[in-house]
Amino acid sequence: MAEKNAIALTPFEKEQLEIQKKILEYKLSPEANIVGTIYKNPNLIYEIDLTLADFHHNQWKVFFKIAYDMIFVEKANVLLDDCTIGLYLRKHEKLKKKYDEYGGFEAILNTTTYIKEENFFSYISELKKWQTVFQLSKDGCLIDKKKLSEYADMSLDEIYDDFEVLLNHTFVSVSENVKSYNVFEGMNEFIDELNSCKDVGMPFYNANLLTETTGGFNLNGNIYGLGGTSGTGKSTMAFNYIVPSAIENDLPVVFIINEEDERKFKKELLVWVANNIFKEELHKHVLRDGKFTDEVLSLLRKCAKWIEDKKDRHILTVIPLERYSVNIAIKIIRKYSSAFGVKLFVLDTLKESADSKSDEIFRSMMRDMVKLYDVVKPTCKNVGLLVTYQLGKQALKIRHLTNNEIGQAKSIIDVMSVNIMIRRPYDDEYEDEKRELKCYKLDGINHKTKIPFKLNRDKNYMIVFVTKNRFGETDARQIVAECDLSTDVYKEIGYCHIPQDF
Repeated sequence: MAEKNAIALTPFEKEQLEIQKKILEYKLSPEANIVGTIYKNPNLIYEIDLTLADFHHNQWKVFFKIAYDMIFVEKANVLLDDCTIGLYLRKHEKLKKKYDEYGGFEAILNTTTYIKEENFFSYISELKKWQTVFQLSKDGCLIDKKKLSEYADMSLDEIYDDFEVLLNHTFVSVSENVKSYNVFEGMNEFIDELNSCKDVGMPFYNANLLTETTGGFNLNGNIYGLGGTSGTGKSTMAFNYIVPSAIENDLPVVFIINEEDERKFKKELLVWVANNIFKEELHKHVLRDGKFTDEVLSLLRKCAKWIEDKKDRHILTVIPLERYSVNIAIKIIRKYSSAFGVKLFVLDTLKESADSKSDEIFRSMMRDMVKLYDVVKPTCKNVGLLVTYQLGKQALKIRHLTNNEIGQAKSIIDVMSVNIMIRRPYDDEYEDEKRELKCYKLDGINHKTKIPFKLNRDKNYMIVFVTKNRFGETDARQIVAECDLSTDVYKEIGYCHIPQDF
């Protein structure tokens, strides 16, 4: 009777059930490997966020539950051996029955003989890959046997890219329109649009000359670059240019970082607020050393209140990448721009993706920049992205920084609207030295009167080069700023002219 009332499956549904069964066969191996590795080294369980729902096979689900409960529920600080497991299962008869049914400790031991601890996170990646493919199939995505076989040799990111290419290919045929415009029409309306300051970007904080030169940070599908040699202060400069201005303009910004963590940003915020908002000198090493005086602790509490009063505005979101991949960065940009309307992103720092298969780093980075632009550009997410990157050691010998200092990777500049490079003054560029820089401040009613000034060795300076600028001139002058990386105090004070190196 039940058979008569059963709903007959279509050939497609039967095929997909077979596919799902095959996916679970692929998933069996990483499930066993993960559980076996945990029993071999229980400390590894603290480094993952797996739950029972991540396991489909009852045998490994049971073994995982035992390990999880012993460590997290029972708080048993013991090895997961036959004896300790036996003592634990005395209190859990139903679980013991299943444990014995699936082969007990002998089955676990058989697994631990061939797995390698150093491959643990590869096992995790493999499990998550098949978990995702299984869910895609359940959600109705067409996955045939040929495609499934291909997925066996692909990473999760590669599978994501495969689906994205398919979607783009499908939708471009129905959404792409070719339009023509008579540019001799609508000039007065166009003038009104320009007059509304639509093309004016977010100002860089305490950087009037840079803002004037570039028009600010235009968030309509543009990439800005910020380059310097190692230890120059690129990350701090990115913070000082962007975060204070984002706060002033109530503009959410997402920092995607691969060389720091969120603690660094909390320190930066506290130091910046102390020195720039409350005008009380506070150095980063004070936060590093701890054991605060009453005065310092009072200042930090005051800074914390100023910061936390703004937490509901979600101005600054920091996303550290444990393993840098441009594909992960792109997913973040897509998510936060689509789901939360974020228009401003910072990628700190651009480097070769960990999943890159290229032996030539510069070509890999060039491709990554093109990928980033494809998601940032006006016809896609239409957002602004600041990318920091590191110049090679050869730049340490260069006085006038240009795009040539990027070496073979200089094509990464092609997709940038603006590129900025920074360096510290050289010893012979200070007052009374052989190659003393001629520096000028702009003053007067119209802010056009040139007043000479000299670099003082007791102060910290940064020289800023604009080497590409789609919104204005390049290399007309170099900006001079007082910049103390220890206190996060940055302020432009004038400009200079540095001759080209030949």
